[in-house]
Amino acid sequence: MPQPDHTPESTEAVAFDPFADDTESTEHTQAVAFDPFADDTDDATESAYVPDLSNDLANADLYGDDVVSLLKDLDKLKGTTKHADKQGGEAGLHGSTGVQQQRENTSQRSRREAISTFRERRGTQRAARTVADGMVELPWIPPFDPSAALIDPASATEEKGIPEPQLSPGDVVAEQYEIKGVIAHGGMGWIYLATDRNVAGRVVVLKGLHAEKSRDEASAAAAEREFLADITHPEIVKIFNFIDDPRVPGGFIVMEFVGGPSLRQRRNDQPNHLLPIDLAIGYMLEILPALSYLHSRGVVYNDLKPDNIIVTEDQVKLIDLGAVSGIGAFGFIYGTRGFQAPEVASEGPSIASDIYTIGRTLLALTINMPRDDNGIYVLDLPGPSDEPTFRRYLSYYRLLARCCHPDPKKRFASVEELQRQMLGVLREVIALRDGRYFPARHSLFSPQRTTFGTKHIVFRTDQLIDGIERTVEITATEVVSALPTPLIDRSDVGAGLISGSSYAEPHETLEMLRQAMSTPEYETSAEIPFAVVRAMLDLGLTSQARHWLVNLPDRMRGNWRFHWYHGVTSLMRGDFTTAQADFSQVLDVVPGESAPKLALAAVDELLLQEQGMQTKEILSDYLAQHAAGLDCSLAELPNEFFQENTTFTHDWSTITDNPATLRVNAMRLYSLVWLTNSTTVSSAFGLARQLMFEGEVEMAVDALDRVPQQSRHQRMAKLTTILDLISEPATSTRSFIPRDTPHSHHTPQQHTAQEDTAQQHTAQQHTAAFHEHTDSVHPHSRGANPPAPGTLHTTAAHPLIVEERIRRAARRLEEIPTNEPRLLQIKVAVLRAALEYLRDTGQKETENKAPLFDYPFTQQGLRTGLAITLREQARRAPTARHRHALVDTANKVRPSTWF
Repeated sequence: MPQPDHTPESTEAVAFDPFADDTESTEHTQAVAFDPFADDTDDATESAYVPDLSNDLANADLYGDDVVSLLKDLDKLKGTTKHADKQGGEAGLHGSTGVQQQRENTSQRSRREAISTFRERRGTQRAARTVADGMVELPWIPPFDPSAALIDPASATEEKGIPEPQLSPGDVVAEQYEIKGVIAHGGMGWIYLATDRNVAGRVVVLKGLHAEKSRDEASAAAAEREFLADITHPEIVKIFNFIDDPRVPGGFIVMEFVGGPSLRQRRNDQPNHLLPIDLAIGYMLEILPALSYLHSRGVVYNDLKPDNIIVTEDQVKLIDLGAVSGIGAFGFIYGTRGFQAPEVASEGPSIASDIYTIGRTLLALTINMPRDDNGIYVLDLPGPSDEPTFRRYLSYYRLLARCCHPDPKKRFASVEELQRQMLGVLREVIALRDGRYFPARHSLFSPQRTTFGTKHIVFRTDQLIDGIERTVEITATEVVSALPTPLIDRSDVGAGLISGSSYAEPHETLEMLRQAMSTPEYETSAEIPFAVVRAMLDLGLTSQARHWLVNLPDRMRGNWRFHWYHGVTSLMRGDFTTAQADFSQVLDVVPGESAPKLALAAVDELLLQEQGMQTKEILSDYLAQHAAGLDCSLAELPNEFFQENTTFTHDWSTITDNPATLRVNAMRLYSLVWLTNSTTVSSAFGLARQLMFEGEVEMAVDALDRVPQQSRHQRMAKLTTILDLISEPATSTRSFIPRDTPHSHHTPQQHTAQEDTAQQHTAQQHTAAFHEHTDSVHPHSRGANPPAPGTLHTTAAHPLIVEERIRRAARRLEEIPTNEPRLLQIKVAVLRAALEYLRDTGQKETENKAPLFDYPFTQQGLRTGLAITLREQARRAPTARHRHALVDTANKVRPSTWF
């Protein structure tokens, strides 16, 4: 066997003497006596600086008497120095012992000073520590004085009937540990603070072990000591020793003392006695690696709670390992009521039971949980209707609901899976509360592939130039094409094969996957069957994809990816109810992901369209405003509002066919996705649509104004806000083309009737189809026959508000570059809205004399502007037919003149 070419380097101690150097070698640093009156070479010094006075006294006049006297004195001093050096050297031969003693004293003093400085600076304020991918700053915790942890056991023994401690201050255990007092009482008795006499008075903690009452229990105790001694992790308290003491059955674990407050103390120090959610998640994310380490070693912690998590100046640590046991162990399993999973007593401890304690710990830190008569936290999780925090951060509620699910099989399968979702929920909480965005580094989905519902409002104005009616309703096809896709699970055996086929044609990929599934190597792969579904959908084989999914083995039907693809195929087939149920299951499993939220919002909108309720006002104003979550949230509404409202279930299930619940969920989910990630512009347009249907024009404009300036969709968002500002919901159908009538003195009702009659009898045959198209349904309508863009319903808003919105729309349009292809048709819509406003209010002109697009804000001025703009638009018409129609319309709108 080959030997290493050198021995491993080991750590060594080096003696440091500030008064001694390595004089054995001239290459080493040496001490040099410093004499300000002498140079290194005596001869050179004498010849250079001390002239021969016997020869130069005759030249004294050159120096002066003072200089000559000074040189003589220096010569005497030089001689004295040489004599002293000679005597000192001789004396050093006899006084080396004194010098050595001096050196030793100095060395000890130097070490003491270094230790003192080290201890003093431990309390120096340092910067906060950033965790959770930079999303959370954990505040710096000053060092903790061990004596401050001591408590008086008398109160506990009197109030709770707990036996007095077996050990008292001053007692010595195992001739090594001197008891200082008690710091807490746990499931296995009192916990003591002590100092280790053998290790420089190091502060330690003594905690009782399981008592041995039989041979089996003795074996179990021995095994417990063995695996506890082998636990080593930076976030887990260190175990130094196991000792026996006749006064305490079972003996003690000797652990390090972790100085710092517990999370319970940190929570109680807050003004409202609750930790902010981001801070609580940040602390828990620091502890999760320790729990994952224990699970990987085949043991579970069993007793996670705020008291057992200590925050130090630069660490978060788990303490109290007395309840640690093997996965599936039996016997006495220690835990804390209110935190321990309910199935432990019947099924034993498991990873799922530890996941449960994580959820309960987060609950205790962030929510005012109700307690029973014994002061124990109740097991039932409060719903969003009962807890404002859950209404504000619904994904946080779903995260805790899965952690604490009564069925262990429906909890997170591993700490790593939980950690990924905690990061997603944390990202969402910070975005909602602080408006700070962080990238979704741990997402299970790809970014949104394209957009849906972003162009419908603006594109509908294209019928002005081509006469083609366009719908503003979203379709299942465009939603599916835009939704993110699940990323490949890199731990799957087929991940490499699927990644290699990412650039192949769908039919080639399908053939490759078919061959792979017949290979024993890939029999256990879950990704390959789902990749088959993706390939089928890419080929348009929706029915085949659904049939493939339905026939997958049961082991794969519990995978959230199964429900995602089943929801996608149901969506493509128009089965929106099934798609809603599938996407709801995905959201319950991965509450930190945005993709299922976006999918659910789109499905809810499609269901409203299917029910014919999409364009109806369904919600009250205050509910719509709070559901949007832009300037206020549902958390600000009282609990009684939701408890008495049948629209909301206890757990706020997303499976529903109630139009009001569908509208609330669509608004809330669109808003949640948009406020978390400003690149998902489909959610911004979706939220704006829902707000317009509810008559919340200003909030709809606000939602679209948040599209980033650098986004390629910013122009489309701005054009949409212009149409939103000039569009008010109405219950009557009005023409998209301005009405040409000189009878402005008629009331709105008389004028409309006369104009409609005249239009029916005087319109030419070649423009009939065009006008038929322009009477189509406007996207922002509540009635059965809503108006076209530019139609205003003046009873819905004060006339001054309507005029102000028209002017705002005009100002926004003037900011659009002139190379915008739809500039003229949007301008026509704004001018038409202004003219409709004057006619409906019976005004010839507005009190504000400011012009609109350089045209007077009068009926005549606006008709002139409309005629000019329509003629300019006619020059760009794609066909002669539409060009003639636009010119005819311009002639009808233009006011009568002599020339």
